[in-house]
Amino acid sequence: MRFPKITAAASAVLMLTAACGGGEDTGTGAAESIEIWRMGDASEAQNEFMDSVSAEFQKQHPNTEVEIQWIPWDEFSQRFQTAMVSDGPDVVEIGNDQVRTWAEAEALYDVSEYASEWENRDDFLEGAYANGTFDDAQYSVPWYSGVRALWYRSDWLEEIGKEPPPTWEELREVATAIKEEKDAVGFAAPTDFLNGIASFVWSTGGEFATKDGDTWTGQLDSTETREALEFYADLTKDGISPSACVGLNEVDCAHADFANGKLAMFIDGPWAKQQMAGISDEDVEHWATAPIPGKDGIAPAFGGGSDLAVWGTTEHPEVAFDYITVLNSKENALAYNEVSSMFPAYADLLESDTFSKDPILAGAAKQATGDLRLFPDTANWGHVQWELATVQTAVRRLADGEDADKVLPELNGELTDALNRSED
Repeated sequence: MRFPKITAAASAVLMLTAACGGGEDTGTGAAESIEIWRMGDASEAQNEFMDSVSAEFQKQHPNTEVEIQWIPWDEFSQRFQTAMVSDGPDVVEIGNDQVRTWAEAEALYDVSEYASEWENRDDFLEGAYANGTFDDAQYSVPWYSGVRALWYRSDWLEEIGKEPPPTWEELREVATAIKEEKDAVGFAAPTDFLNGIASFVWSTGGEFATKDGDTWTGQLDSTETREALEFYADLTKDGISPSACVGLNEVDCAHADFANGKLAMFIDGPWAKQQMAGISDEDVEHWATAPIPGKDGIAPAFGGGSDLAVWGTTEHPEVAFDYITVLNSKENALAYNEVSSMFPAYADLLESDTFSKDPILAGAAKQATGDLRLFPDTANWGHVQWELATVQTAVRRLADGEDADKVLPELNGELTDALNRSED
């Protein structure tokens, strides 16, 4: 399907259809004000960062006021729908897995003309930039990603003569050696951790579901996905990961034990440092990350994060895009990493000393330049992940010793039905 480019005329049609009226001036003149929608909850550090960005932007546009609105993640869909037919923002932060949905709904402005002239265009990770590209239109540009990696105790691995494991086989070897020589848990494999489990599935070439036309088919019982789910569950069954992690997420399973020197390895993002240091920072100089081990090498990772887009009904698309270039300049991308521990989408920054020389950022930064994936592109995936917890339930039941021949076909049926339910 070709995604139509958003133009002033298309936006006006949307508004007239809803009897809201109003034409648009998409000229390049000054805007009295622009409205920016950020997702999530504001913290003091986040607000200070956004204030600094607005001040920098106003050096270019001194007569333009900037209003920042924070939209809770669980409200964004409703707010976006309302904004399509009433007063909307000028710039939106949008989850990178939501760009296609809102581009198809004709809610986003085609910024191809502006993006092609941006001096930073060619420095983005190509896969991240392509996320906002449909046919000949560009509906968003990448902002940041939250990439997980393998956390490990560098001093322990050095003491037992091991490197961070790049494969499943070596993960087992290193974890076993840690248990024998350091009397600590080698690796934590929580079952309520879909973002981590996904790396194991994608590592074998597995998928959670495939789509043929308008129909989704679950793949939990496919050969590749089954291999990954059984391997992950066997880490618990074989005593590599503690049974106490069954039913837990990565925070409850691993953070305290890692901070307190009872665990050698687990998977999470670099943002975990703040919480763990709050528990104990006694060994923080020995904390480090490496890419997630896969079946035969570095595993793909879930590349969740946010893009930046110009909203389709803006009266000042060029001014709005100017704001995006300031918010996502390389300098501000680095500043935002300090605020949020999220990774910039610039290849050269990820390869710079800022990340490569920092033990906690280095492995995750390398992961961020690799194979990043998203979950099935359907609104029903949230139902599968958060309400049904189908994949997590499958892993939990396997870790508890149930037969894969029974568990996986049963839950694959649940997955298939859930993905094909009406999205209305």
